[in-house]
Formats: sequence, structure tokens, C-alpha cells
Amino acid sequence: MFVVPLARWLLLPGTPLSPEVWDGVRAELSGNGHVITPEMVPPPGYRGSGLQQRLAEDVAESAAAEAPWHVVGHSFGGQVALELAIARPDLVSRLTLLCTRDTPFPAFDAVAAAVEVGSVDVDGTLGRWFSADELRNDGPVVRYAREAVAAADHASWASALRAIAHFDCSQRTASISCPVTVLAAEHDTVSDIASMEAMHRRIPGSDFVVRAGAWHMSIFDDPVALAQMLLGERRNSRQRR
Repeated sequence: MFVVPLARWLLLPGTPLSPEVWDGVRAELSGNGHVITPEMVPPPGYRGSGLQQRLAEDVAESAAAEAPWHVVGHSFGGQVALELAIARPDLVSRLTLLCTRDTPFPAFDAVAAAVEVGSVDVDGTLGRWFSADELRNDGPVVRYAREAVAAADHASWASALRAIAHFDCSQRTASISCPVTVLAAEHDTVSDIASMEAMHRRIPGSDFVVRAGAWHMSIFDDPVALAQMLLGERRNSRQRR
């Protein structure tokens, strides 16, 4: 029987979510290593470019002593994970990118402007994140996401959305040298399959997976399955050595 050695897991959430979104996954991974889930919150009043790089620098500073990490980033957190892997390859042993992209998404400029003045459609947002069945079942992650969106700090969320609108590291993505898994969701309209497959092709040796029937946050609806997938990635990468 192959035993997966203890690992160090660095889990980065999307926006406007807190590390709480990883709670179910963290519970499953904790028996297989050390898990940290940093906040992905813009500094107060931040309106400049390069937010993902700034947050990656903050993560690197706080996590360097215990590196290397298996870094898992979702959405906005995935873009921070990309910047971390590019700038500090010594800190990243493996990278898992969930529903994220390395190219701009200009439509989020208008969304950011609406959010900044308090125009937030909670049900519409969740309708883009989860399937109808997941919303109907109203599991823990769906309930958490609903509360997080309703209570989100508008200025902070708008800053992150603007950063996503203009983010582009596609000319640097090819420099990533660690093992990488790129996971797309069939019905994700922002981190769409075509954008994620193009990113996968830019990352040498990366694996590309599409989850059929899934939406932007569907993978969090079954945290046990997500944790098992991450453990399987580590197991497979070690067996290939």
C-alpha cells in the first residue's frame, strides 16, 4: 500500500470569500499534513494594479519558513497562486488551479463599479457559482457563500474584481516548473473551459481536467471528494518519480 507522506497545504480562496470556504477540505487534509488558509483581502483603500502580485508577496513572506507547499488556489486565489509559483518557485512543490484564468476578464470592470456602490445580486451570484440542484440542497458551502456575499465589504470586493478584470500573467505562465493541475468547470462562465485549456497549454507538463456538469464553486459542495482529489494528485506525482 502506498502511503502519502505528510504535506504542507496552502489553500487560497476566491473573492469575496474567507478561508472558511476551505473548512471541509481542511478537516480532511489535516490528518495528512499542515494546512494554512490565508485571507485574500486587498489592503484598505487599495485601487492600484498588481493586487494578485501584492498578495502573493504577502503569502510568500508569511509562509516561507515552512515551505515548500502544495498550493491550491480557487478563482481570485488561483491568480495569487499563479503569481506565487512564478515569483517564488522555491516555495511551491505542486500547484492546483481551480476555476481560474491567467488572462484578463474585462467584463468585471462594470461588475466592480456596481459592487462598489452596493449593488449586489446575492441570488444571481450564487446562480453563477452553483448548480440548481446544489442550490436546492442548500448544503453548508452554499449557505456559507450566501452569507459571505451578502456581508461582503463592497470596497474590498470591488478592488479584487477590478484586479481580475485586468489580470494577465499569460506571458509568464510558461516559467512555472512544478507539477500543475488545471481544473475547469463545464458551466463556469468566467474561468471558462477555453481560457483554462489555453492556460494549461502554456504551462509545461500540466494536467487538464474538466468537471462535467460543474459550476464555478461546485467543487466545494463535496469537500471530501475535493480533498481526496488533492491527495490523489500528490500520490500520483510521487509515484511518477
